[in-house]
Amino acid sequence: MKMHTRFLAAALGLLVAAPAMATQSRINSMSGGEKTFTIRDEANIYGLPQFLVDHGNEVDVDAAAGGGYGRMNIRYALTDEAVLLLYGVRSPWMPVATVSTINGNTPQTVAGVGGAMTAQDPTNHQFGIGFGMKVGEAMRLGARIEIGGARDDADGNNLNSNTMFGLNFGLGFDLGETNSLDFGLTLRLGSFVDFEGGADRWVSEANTGFGLLGKGEFQVHQIAKLVPYLNLDYTGVTIGHAVRGDEVGIGNEAKKGIVSNTLFKLGADLAINPAERVLIQPGVGLGIWFSSAEGTAAPKGQILGVENGNQMMPYYGFAAEAQAFDWLSLRVGARQTIVMHNNANTSPAGGASNEFHKSTVQNQLTTGLGISLRGWQIDLNVNPTFYNNGIFAVSGVATAPYAVDFAIVYDW
Repeated sequence: MKMHTRFLAAALGLLVAAPAMATQSRINSMSGGEKTFTIRDEANIYGLPQFLVDHGNEVDVDAAAGGGYGRMNIRYALTDEAVLLLYGVRSPWMPVATVSTINGNTPQTVAGVGGAMTAQDPTNHQFGIGFGMKVGEAMRLGARIEIGGARDDADGNNLNSNTMFGLNFGLGFDLGETNSLDFGLTLRLGSFVDFEGGADRWVSEANTGFGLLGKGEFQVHQIAKLVPYLNLDYTGVTIGHAVRGDEVGIGNEAKKGIVSNTLFKLGADLAINPAERVLIQPGVGLGIWFSSAEGTAAPKGQILGVENGNQMMPYYGFAAEAQAFDWLSLRVGARQTIVMHNNANTSPAGGASNEFHKSTVQNQLTTGLGISLRGWQIDLNVNPTFYNNGIFAVSGVATAPYAVDFAIVYDW
């Protein structure tokens, strides 16, 4: 019996490899959100591409919620200090013709500008390429470029298509052996064509966005680092109805919708490593969100509707990960957010206008597993309800799905 046990242990030892740096699915199972850039992980490369230099010679599928969705990545180390990235995504990216996302983040439509590109929006086919490198002993540089689009050309007289283009730049500095500063800049540009009956119906007049990201890592204790961060994201969209007289209720007065959304987040995590391959990372932060949407009609510029909203969102929570065995890591995350929302909605002259204020508390619990075998890393963002319901064959209670999303990495 002892010999048999030793044989199994030796065989398992040959299969097991040290866990690789993991994925967005790992981050999702540890409460997600700002952990995407405050925890050192492969997920960092999509806002801070300078971290590509830490992840060469890997292939993966990431954040997959089924066979048709997720991200695929190929990272190849050109040298010890330069890494090339190729990736593709089929998942909702950035809205090309969203009219409004206010009123508690629920999509709303300003009067008179609805129906634009609903069938083809959001863009969901992407291809990207990235590059990261070290410059000297203390500097890291990175960049990504991506393009996405969708097209539905029925018969030449009817065409729906959209395109989005994005650039991401990153710059990082190592301040001694344990401290660092990193910055990221993202620029976005989108457009669409809505051609119906041989003429333009909706016209893309402006679709721009940008994001700024900054974070630091500062050793404050033998086993702890302070990770402060700042994140700013803006999107502005303007769509107009072409001047046509063949649609009921439109006449010759072209209508326009203007939307802007701004999100600002400021906070700090404390990354604690009390033992080897153990991470405890509590954090606090404040999110502030502003949004406005306006509909007008030409040629007189008649106001069709105006909406303005804002949210104050203080939050706190933690992420935790520990290696239970050489081949298995357990993960959990929790967050509580206090949402204070204000909204004002003004309808056309003679119509109703209203405003409201509300405060809610949102709780979030996430769990996950990481399995590592001979260069393979499998990350599962486990549905927390599975622990309540168990296996259907035993409990008779359906839990769908077992894993909200998953990732598989091979490191060579």
